[in-house]
Amino acid sequence: MIKRKKLLILSIVLISIVIFYFILKDDGEINRDNIEIGYKTNDESQQIIDPQNKVDRNKEIIVSTHFKDNSGKEKQNKKFVLKLANIKDKSNVLMEETIPNDETTSGYEFKISPGKLSAGKYQFSLYRDNNLSVEKVFTVKR
Repeated sequence: MIKRKKLLILSIVLISIVIFYFILKDDGEINRDNIEIGYKTNDESQQIIDPQNKVDRNKEIIVSTHFKDNSGKEKQNKKFVLKLANIKDKSNVLMEETIPNDETTSGYEFKISPGKLSAGKYQFSLYRDNNLSVEKVFTVKR
């Protein structure tokens, strides 16, 4: 009876370890769509170095999006929209960028020149097939 309990506990522990290994395993694949804002990009990984939530309006900022892989699914349109975060009127779009949709697209990057945005809060929204995928709110400092 005691041996069965020990064997059962050992089995549960081993199964748990195997499950956690596969769930937590980082294979370099992007788990969800993401938006990053900063000043410099790592050339190898195409990730923003030291992503920011507050940016200086006197420096050129880089906006980088990364897309979750949809292999096996139909292609989805990706639409990137920049709007003011503190205004509820969704028609007040400052910038709208349609991102090319092909099988090799895993991310997109563009720059915003200094002075184009006044001080305040802004929101990036990434849409796929007209459905909101991810939002990022950031502040432009004076």
